[in-house]
Amino acid sequence: MKAFILLLFTTICLRSFAQTGNIKRNAVFLSFEEFKNNTPSIHPIHIFLEQTAEDEYTLKYQDSTGNTEKYKRSVWGFSDSEDVYIRYNKHYAKFMAIGRICVFKYLQESQTQWSASQPGFASVRYKTKEVEKSYILDVNTGDIITLKVSAVKKLIADDTELLAEYDQLPEYNQERDKLTYITKYNERH
Repeated sequence: MKAFILLLFTTICLRSFAQTGNIKRNAVFLSFEEFKNNTPSIHPIHIFLEQTAEDEYTLKYQDSTGNTEKYKRSVWGFSDSEDVYIRYNKHYAKFMAIGRICVFKYLQESQTQWSASQPGFASVRYKTKEVEKSYILDVNTGDIITLKVSAVKKLIADDTELLAEYDQLPEYNQERDKLTYITKYNERH
């Protein structure tokens, strides 16, 4: 029984890793086509995001001579040694699923307010709420749409068996299991 559970756990881990395992590591994708074909233009030794201010990050890399530089050109996305990111709406968003259907998310400040201050004192900025935004990237078309149940159904429609299974779920489970069914679709296609 222990061997079976270990085998099952290993299989689940390997399948999860396979979602991003094929993307080249420490790479910069200048365009959607480079990402789609997994042919990045740039292969730095090490690449990372450095937080420069609240809600602001700068993409930096280490070249073959060991110098750390700020990446100055426009990028579509990049991968570091662990994760894959897309540049979307001035944010670097991490992919949660990669395949024919990709899903990425980021936290977006939904509202900023300034506090009133006494004369001679600076006002203080504070966030009132952050909203997690999740999107689908259709690798076939390059279209980016909001992650919704209706979008998942449309994108998995060519797999009638999987769509039927998804349709049989109660509505609240369809909402909860959007990413699960995208992952199932990617594994099958």
